Amino acid sequence: MEENEEKKNVNLENETKAQENVSAKDEAKAQENVSVKNEVKMADTKKEASKTEVDNKEKNNFKKVEAKKSKHPIAKAILILIGLLVIIYFVFVMRNYFILNDIREKASKYNDVTNYTYHLKSESGEYTATVKDNITRMDQRSLKEEDQEMILWSDENTGETIVAFPKQKTAQKNILSGVNLTIPFEYTYMDDQLMGMMLYTWIYTDEFDGKECYVLCLGGDFKEWIEKDTGLVVKKDNTEITNIGINTVDEVYKPDLTGYKIIEKTTEE
Repeated sequence: MEENEEKKNVNLENETKAQENVSAKDEAKAQENVSVKNEVKMADTKKEASKTEVDNKEKNNFKKVEAKKSKHPIAKAILILIGLLVIIYFVFVMRNYFILNDIREKASKYNDVTNYTYHLKSESGEYTATVKDNITRMDQRSLKEEDQEMILWSDENTGETIVAFPKQKTAQKNILSGVNLTIPFEYTYMDDQLMGMMLYTWIYTDEFDGKECYVLCLGGDFKEWIEKDTGLVVKKDNTEITNIGINTVDEVYKPDLTGYKIIEKTTEE
């Protein structure tokens, strides 16, 4: 009986220990599960924090880039505008150079011309010029005074000059050094002018007296019309130059001073 009782006690003790071991294992497992959950939660928290940090960095970088982009918008716009203006001015100058050089090359064909005629008309008057072999004559008529007519005649070969007034029948001799009638040929010599003119001259095309022309705006309201085919000046502001003839003059007639009252003065005096 005592043995049985003792066995019962031993079994009961073993069961109690077994239950205690099971409870301890369950508790350890539970703690382990809690620990794993905590680790997972911490990992998730770290992951979320890392993601937030990355997002914040990306946002900051984006803000920095945007700030740099918008830091000097006015300065950037000004630089772009200056660049465009430089390009436009360069194109303007090069276009002027090619046009002016074309005028110079065509007009240079008349460098040595000694025989020509043309008609000039302005608001105040009109005149006809004839030139041959250094002898020149200009017949001038005023558009404001009907009785105002004048003839300028010059012979550079002899130095003789005449200023005659046909209506008044008076004349003066040898009071002029010569008469310059080279207006249409202004651009036959323009080497010194070309570089300067191409920097500021506004040029466009127009038609005058049935001729295609370059119009040179030379400052203020002053303009010149240059015939494209010849490079000759056919209009200066309000002064029109027409009937230009090259090598068409047979003779430059000396004024007939018969019946004139003559005032003579030598060039030496």
